[in-house]
Amino acid sequence: MSQNNKAHPEKFDSITHFLETGGFRYRVFDMGRKINCIPADVFESIEGQQQLYPAPFQKKAWLALLFWENGKQDEAVIWFLQFPIDELGFLKQEARDAFLIDLLEQTGKNIQAKQKGIQVLDELKESPFAFKPNPDRLAMFHALATKALEQQPSHYYQHTRDYLSGNAGYDQWQFLGLQGIADIVARLDEDDNEALLAKAVSLMPEMPLVSFCNALENANPQEVLTQALAEKLKTELHPKEDLNINNQLVAMLLRALSGAEPINLRHLLLQLVLTSPVGKDIEVMAAISGRAWNDLHFQPILGAFIVNLAEKNEMAFNAILSDLMLIPNMRENVLPVMRDSNQSKQLADKLDQFLTGIK
Repeated sequence: MSQNNKAHPEKFDSITHFLETGGFRYRVFDMGRKINCIPADVFESIEGQQQLYPAPFQKKAWLALLFWENGKQDEAVIWFLQFPIDELGFLKQEARDAFLIDLLEQTGKNIQAKQKGIQVLDELKESPFAFKPNPDRLAMFHALATKALEQQPSHYYQHTRDYLSGNAGYDQWQFLGLQGIADIVARLDEDDNEALLAKAVSLMPEMPLVSFCNALENANPQEVLTQALAEKLKTELHPKEDLNINNQLVAMLLRALSGAEPINLRHLLLQLVLTSPVGKDIEVMAAISGRAWNDLHFQPILGAFIVNLAEKNEMAFNAILSDLMLIPNMRENVLPVMRDSNQSKQLADKLDQFLTGIK
């Protein structure tokens, strides 16, 4: 990790204050449910508890900070940080403040070390707030960061484009790298990549398709790619007579479609899945709650989702619902479902147990 000690060891009120005091240019990314850029003014409001964290995951805010000195993009610093979210959905300031105290202490030590010619230490190496993303998330973040910094994609990019063209055969996927796949998805709007990927969706084997779906959950596919993914999903929902539905692939396709346009097609596909046998599969339900949570603001989808969720064991029901309830405005959508007089006894009992547990 690159080091930079331009910021002086003074008291910082927030991470935003630290970055701005140092004169850095920066981007903040949410690394939780999806990898999304958080605008600087929104992040400042989140830090000041003037705004709820937009998409908490597992009761935490998962963040990536990318910052650099003006004109020195090649020396950009990356920090991956996770902070707890309180029961109302706000970032816990005491955790953030503890991180800043540790940061201040280490920054001071690094300045002294640099003055004495001693090796500077990684400021986050021992931090309890640091985390390491899994390899596919790390690849996707680097692809998005490279684009944000207006740098060239990795050398895997062209090789992946060549694979998608099909010239060498779609069965020749073994040498594809996660970084090349991530670079393509980060640049769907360049080099006709979206059309190239759309053409390949129905032709490539399951393994590379799953990897592309994993990356696409962080993107917003447009109509040509959405249609290709939708057709693949429909095919998987109606397999040949001697085959079972591939639940894992259905879940991955739903993740890939979770940010797709147009929204009405996305909603139709979710309703189709939720009313099919695979709609009660826990992996499919986790894909919807974890990646397609925005669509649960649509009452018909939320109602069908919770009815299916009621058939899971109490631990799974409570874990998924409590995770959803921290998302801004989700509680207001869930409560009418809880109060619906037409709900089944099974659902009513699960909801009563859930409400008793959170009192």
